[in-house]
Amino acid sequence: MICIGLTGSFGSGKSTVLRFFKKKGIPVVSCDTIVTQLLNTEKIKKKIITGFGRDYLDKAGRVDRKKLARLVFSCEKERKKLNEIIHPYVFEKLKRLLDMYRKKGKMAVVVEIPLLFETRSEKYFDIIISVFAPRRIIKERLQERYTPEEIDMRLGSQMPIRKKISMSDYVIDNSGTIDRTRNQTEKILEEIIRRHYTWRKKSGN
Repeated sequence: MICIGLTGSFGSGKSTVLRFFKKKGIPVVSCDTIVTQLLNTEKIKKKIITGFGRDYLDKAGRVDRKKLARLVFSCEKERKKLNEIIHPYVFEKLKRLLDMYRKKGKMAVVVEIPLLFETRSEKYFDIIISVFAPRRIIKERLQERYTPEEIDMRLGSQMPIRKKISMSDYVIDNSGTIDRTRNQTEKILEEIIRRHYTWRKKSGN
């Protein structure tokens, strides 16, 4: 099974590209979705209360993600604390999902993992794809959901996109139309499959 890691900077369009892979019949995993699921579990809520206090739960007793985000993206120490709480559980779930798809005989799986390089997770993937969009375009696309300051803080907490690109096997430029992004995704998938089968034929597998 080919394990494909999909990464990029905040707001670059990773989730859009992930949907294109899914529409082509490739199983996909979103680490952001895993985090959301984990934040609703009692074991994580208890750790959040211990690490940050009950003030970071809302009136319904759920983790207040917006309030927690404001804290961790404004303070590296607090961000590191949250990552130490949740990342082990994320990778535990990711390993289980990859094992499941492998046992099912899937040809490939795509994992959307924003902090792939920051968490030194290259070992999990055979191929890494970075999604790119200029900061100006990212701000235009996210302006209804985030302030410019919030966007800058989130982008500043991640590895510079140019460095991610230099460490990736493929790059998808998501600065243009949706069709252009879809075409790039489909061409990359075709090349990955072609390379995979060529390798299998040469190796006799």
